[in-house]
Amino acid sequence: MTTIIAPLPNSSRRDDPLWLRMFHNYGHVITPLRYAGWVTDIETAGGGEFYIHADLRDGTEVAIASEYSLPVDPAEVTGWSAIRRDVEGTGTHTVLYDSTPNGPQRHHGNSLFPLLARIDGIDVPSRAPQLMVSATRTSPFGASRNQTAGIEGPASAIARFAEWSRRLTDREGYRRVWLRPEREGYPMAMFEGAGHTASVRVTRSND
Repeated sequence: MTTIIAPLPNSSRRDDPLWLRMFHNYGHVITPLRYAGWVTDIETAGGGEFYIHADLRDGTEVAIASEYSLPVDPAEVTGWSAIRRDVEGTGTHTVLYDSTPNGPQRHHGNSLFPLLARIDGIDVPSRAPQLMVSATRTSPFGASRNQTAGIEGPASAIARFAEWSRRLTDREGYRRVWLRPEREGYPMAMFEGAGHTASVRVTRSND
């Protein structure tokens, strides 16, 4: 079976409790980037500042931070900044996105979708396929209601899958009963609540 998600980083810090906490806390950013095909890690800059690093496999990388270092608690992120730079450290870099309080995209604040949409749109030689997110709710009487998002880049679609799933559990009272393992394909989850069932799935746009 073709691997559709980048492997976990081969990091020497994977036994470090703080690294593990940061990697878990920013999973909502890291996992979409991995489905875009990029090994993604939590890195430390000088002075112990944390940022997210994605290897684009073309000699460049994307570094994501907030106004300064990423806080341990993502709820404290005031906005996102993303730059694309040469992995050789030549100093060449391009600002991709900046929604921090003084940035040009500050009106987006800490919203994740505009950041990931911008990253989905960058030019890379080997691009992951476009995806679609869909959801189905079924009543105890068998009536179904379907919802489908448009075609999106992989990072945006995976983030939307997480958002729709979270909405079912946090706002609509569903309980997740099954989640497809990462190694088995694109995300899919099943939910139950008060006799109703729901599913959320990600598929390739051309399937």
